[in-house]
Amino acid sequence: MTPKYDTPQFPPPADCSASKNLVVKADAPPAWSDKFRRVPLIGYYLNAMVQGQNYFAVLENCVDLMAADLEKGMNSEFIGKRVGVKEKSKV
Repeated sequence: MTPKYDTPQFPPPADCSASKNLVVKADAPPAWSDKFRRVPLIGYYLNAMVQGQNYFAVLENCVDLMAADLEKGMNSEFIGKRVGVKEKSKV
């Protein structure tokens, strides 16, 4: 994760919002497709290598997602699960 800005911004700018900038899914990568899985022998690896490079997010968006999730408390859908994030611009 790389920060969007070099210095801390307070209050946060309007372009840092997890609800507008991230696609989130629990226990599986969001927006994952199986287009290379049918290639014999190397399909699973090829599928992961091609799509894996698009799964990154800006630090501020991830922090905003975590803060919004903490506000939900025990009603969060992500408790005890692995969470995958992806920028909406990469979908």
